[in-house]
Amino acid sequence: MYIVAPIVRTPKNSEMSLSTQVKESVMQASDNLRDAIAFAARGEHPIVINLLADMISRLESLEQMDEIMEKFGSAAAKKEF
Repeated sequence: MYIVAPIVRTPKNSEMSLSTQVKESVMQASDNLRDAIAFAARGEHPIVINLLADMISRLESLEQMDEIMEKFGSAAAKKEF
């Protein structure tokens, strides 16, 4: 069996970052979850608050990953020219 280098392809422009519609939906979801935490803090079980905070953390990670993907995308576009 021969070991071949991995196939590396240049991502399409559509794969480089989230669309505006998705970004806005993620921001709205994050805002709604923050409101939910505010209400939950008054009387819900701590596990519920923890899970809501985890969801917000994941959404923020998605936003940060989008910024990183945009940076790599712009760097890759500069190399192509």
